[in-house]
Amino acid sequence: MVPLCYCILWFSVWGGIGIRQARQAMELEVLGAKLENDTTWAGGFLQAGSEFCYDVPQQNIVIDGDTVFTNHLLGVTPVCKFDSANQDAAAFNVLYSFSYPDDYDVGYGPTLTVFFLFSVAVYFATSSDSGSLVVDFLASNGRMHHHWLQRMFWALTEGAVATALLNAGGADGLAALQAASIICGLPFTVFLLYLLQGIYEMCEQALDEDQELFEFKGRAFKMPVYGGIMNIFEYLASLGSVHEARIAIGIDTPTMPQVKEYFQGLFVPMLSVFQIQSAMYPEQKVYNMFFTSIYTFLHIAWVIIFIMVSETEGLLAWGWVAYFINGILITGMKMDFRSTRSIHGNFIGDLISSLIFWPQVFAQLKIELEDDSAQVGAGAYDDAEVEAEA
Repeated sequence: MVPLCYCILWFSVWGGIGIRQARQAMELEVLGAKLENDTTWAGGFLQAGSEFCYDVPQQNIVIDGDTVFTNHLLGVTPVCKFDSANQDAAAFNVLYSFSYPDDYDVGYGPTLTVFFLFSVAVYFATSSDSGSLVVDFLASNGRMHHHWLQRMFWALTEGAVATALLNAGGADGLAALQAASIICGLPFTVFLLYLLQGIYEMCEQALDEDQELFEFKGRAFKMPVYGGIMNIFEYLASLGSVHEARIAIGIDTPTMPQVKEYFQGLFVPMLSVFQIQSAMYPEQKVYNMFFTSIYTFLHIAWVIIFIMVSETEGLLAWGWVAYFINGILITGMKMDFRSTRSIHGNFIGDLISSLIFWPQVFAQLKIELEDDSAQVGAGAYDDAEVEAEA
């Protein structure tokens, strides 16, 4: 919790300062343009030699008896707009705004910059140390005890590779490396979300003294959310040699019902929602129709908004709102489904799967319903046999 709270504090404080100063710079740009005809404000407030930074007046500006500008933060100047072509300067612009009156003996800017560079250096050093530790564990086959020289070797190797990339590509190479890390981080975020579910389940099991770790109580879904059509990736990655344990429980290759339900949930999800709701609450027809209608409206809304977002500004946020509410609806439906059948699971896992893999969730629930129907039919057949024998 401490690192999380620190990150929230860091981004909130410094991010808020940067946004406020950028907005104040835009205000001064507009004000300077309006007062440009007045010889007193010739050239506006633009700082000499800069295209993005503006000197903030340290007193109120009064024109014809009307106050047109009030400075609520005395001593904070200059303020700068965001420069997309020079993003690295944004942090230093914020720090040096505390250097008024631009005096190294009085202002705090240079001192804050030194602390900032020191903090960045510590961050990179600790990150490299953590990365080296992880690589060392992987290279040691998971053994807990290994020589420290091996860890140092990986740290030096990582530093050498980074240095070579920067020397070879320069500033462009650094930008390409940053873009690559962001692109690779997006799919990794999905795994981090599932890691949250794993942490939650571990904590639940740790609270139960009678339960062994890595074992859960209760019934499980016949088709896990990572099964079904996803089994094809397991099949391809193993070159057709799927593990016997997966074959034994039927999660080696996708079946036709699993493929059918997946694509139905992908292209016609409202039909899957209605079928699941009708199976769960067969007597509540009005509620099922209402629930399906709300889901259908929101699903179509976020799809259309995401398609139109390139042509119409300001719609993206509404698209994400509709998408998230859709995920909440699916999460509630899955939680109700689990509770009525005593199936193991938790809210975090249901929410993550409903937001990212909703076709798989629909396939999972439909397969479970078909399995229940088959068991009920088999039970009825067995009862009829017993009565006939009697």
